[in-house]
Formats: sequence, C-alpha cells, structure tokens
Amino acid sequence: MKKLLLFLCVLTAVVSCKKTEMEPKGPTDVRIFNKTAERFDNVVIITSDNPAYAETEHNFGTISPGAYSGYHRFDIAYREAADISLTISGIEYSTPAVDFTYLTYIGQDKVTYEITITDPVNHILKIRTILEGPL
Repeated sequence: MKKLLLFLCVLTAVVSCKKTEMEPKGPTDVRIFNKTAERFDNVVIITSDNPAYAETEHNFGTISPGAYSGYHRFDIAYREAADISLTISGIEYSTPAVDFTYLTYIGQDKVTYEITITDPVNHILKIRTILEGPL
C-alpha cells in the first residue's frame, strides 16, 4: 500500500510539472538593409502568422539603396524567414510564401534582414538574417 501511495505521489508530481521555456521568444528588434541599387518603397514585414502576438507586422516605409531602416520591435521573429513585400518603381516584389510552423525564433536580440533581389523576372526577394546581439 505504501509503495502504491508513493508511486501515485511521484506520478502526480511528474504530470503536474510545467515545462519552462529555456529562452524567451521575444521581443526582437528588426531593421532592414537594402543591399540593392534600387529604392524600396512601402516595405512591409510580417514576422509571424500567429494571432496570439499583437506586434507582427510593420511598414518600414522607403529605404534607399545601400541604406538601413530604423529598428522596429516585434513580439516575435524568426531566423529563417519573414514575409516581406515592397515596391520598386511601381512593381510589387515579395519573398516566397513562409510557413512559420516549425521555424526557430530569434529571441531577445537585434537583427538585420538583408534584402536582395533573387529573381528580377518573377519579382522575388531573398532575405539573409544577421544577428547583431542581445537587446
């Protein structure tokens, strides 16, 4: 009887334990670097499709060739991707569609999304994420 009671106590303790996250998901400060010779207009970034996070979309406005935008704080952002759309000379460019399901989040850091044009015919952008350090 004592063994059964001890087993039930241990089982209850194990089941009721809550796993704590090892690293916070955010916030993350993001800026854009225009690594092209074109002017980017209406630069919009979406860092997550999860409705639980309030701050996941921001319009960075216009970014000149070879220039950086200011930082914007997002609730969450990912290393591998973000949905980015922008206009160059009246033509809409964007990154390929992103599935955020299994991506690794950045955490409480500053990052730069370096944007280049990977396919000018189909108007596709490429992102390179540069980690700059903690907030």
